[in-house]
Amino acid sequence: MEELRNLAELILSQNNVLDNPRPSLLREVSEKYSIENEYGCLLFHSKVAARSPEATVDDVNRADSSVRESILRDIEEVRKHIEGRKMIRVDRGIGTSERFSLKATALVSDRYPHLALMFQMNYFPTKEDRHSDIVTIDIPEWPKKAIYVDPKENVNLILGTDYYGELKMSALRLAMNYARERGAGLGVHAGGKVFRFRKDGKCMEKGALVFGLSGTGKTTITVSDHGISAPDEVSVRQDDIMILFRDGYAAGTEMNLYPKTDSINTLPELKHAATHRDSILENVSVKMGKVDFDDTSFNPNGRAIALRSQIKTVDDRVDIKKIDFLFFLTRRNDLPVAGRLKSKEQAVAYFMLGESIMTSAGTTNKELVGKAIRVPGFDPFIIEPKWLSGIRLLEILEQAGDITAYVINTGHVGQRKIPPSVTKAVVLSIVKGKCSWEFSEELKYDMLKSASNVDITEFDPKNQFGDNYKEIMDTLWEERRSYLSKAFPELQYLTAYL
Repeated sequence: MEELRNLAELILSQNNVLDNPRPSLLREVSEKYSIENEYGCLLFHSKVAARSPEATVDDVNRADSSVRESILRDIEEVRKHIEGRKMIRVDRGIGTSERFSLKATALVSDRYPHLALMFQMNYFPTKEDRHSDIVTIDIPEWPKKAIYVDPKENVNLILGTDYYGELKMSALRLAMNYARERGAGLGVHAGGKVFRFRKDGKCMEKGALVFGLSGTGKTTITVSDHGISAPDEVSVRQDDIMILFRDGYAAGTEMNLYPKTDSINTLPELKHAATHRDSILENVSVKMGKVDFDDTSFNPNGRAIALRSQIKTVDDRVDIKKIDFLFFLTRRNDLPVAGRLKSKEQAVAYFMLGESIMTSAGTTNKELVGKAIRVPGFDPFIIEPKWLSGIRLLEILEQAGDITAYVINTGHVGQRKIPPSVTKAVVLSIVKGKCSWEFSEELKYDMLKSASNVDITEFDPKNQFGDNYKEIMDTLWEERRSYLSKAFPELQYLTAYL
């Protein structure tokens, strides 16, 4: 939409734009909005608690005439609104490698300097004289919520929401789309880590991507050291978005992390980084200056800009040379602790199904939290045509070689909760090749039977559901086939692999 690009260029050309202020200046002007707390870090409470998918048009070029007219009216009103008003410009880099690096520019209302600071902290330094690949205009004080995305011009307009996650993902959404549309690779909503260990006298290095909707344990699994001790080690590369290439190489996108904080008290690897004086907390409960991460009744979507440098399991790299494992996290209570998918096509089918439950990070509607959902790619930010992401992943799996996909349940089996310690042990056993598997007629893939150093017998779904389990799985199997056929007719052939 030419009008969105023109709006961005208009703001960029104005003299009242504060151009790439120093971090110290942004911190100073943000302090008056911060809530005093025991850690001495900046802490902000937003009026909007989470992303607003119901107010998002993820491709303005596909909008019908009535929606387009509404967008054009808003653009014109925004143009009038910004006349004579100050904006803050922040230029940052998404990714650092030759494989993938984009310049993203945020233009934020000066009433919200902390959003500009968080954007600055989230991404990498970039060359100022480089052309901006992605531009986001953020006007949180707007009287109504609306998020407009233009993947053709690579411009976003965010109105009426002061939640930082909306600004963060505006840039990453377009970066992922950029990679997919140019055929370079596939942007995936996944954490990335590297395992190094000795096996049969040899030094092994294995790369893994951890897929999952926000709030389903992606960060917990990604930052975990799995109890590994020297000389074995784990290196965390990214927590949210990576760009996966045809040879299995995965490029990182972010300088720091933006995790949920509701379980941070159980994550010593992460808590130190999130509570560092130079980190930023968002939407966490504060009582008489004391931070209460466990008080999710205040806001179930507490967040932090956590410094990677303060996490013991990170090194100075954000890319992974070769991915060997794909872990699809789910919280469906009718699935076992872990399953191993049987083919590349089956892996793509489960990727496009994106089965889990809705969490508080994905909606402000409390009635939807906990409901079973399907989000293709475990990624609510995929821009149409979504089926193309499935094609890209299949191309990668066919060319990269030796990538195996697994379905990992991080929730319950029946009524029995799966502790994070069990999940972490299972993942490590899979990576080290210390598991036994058995093909399940009900699941149509291999079910984990045993894993080293952990007892999983109590999590057998057949024991939890009894004779009804086959009927439950048959119904689910038909639902999956129907969903894929209707949602992605271009990928209908994948139903044969479910």
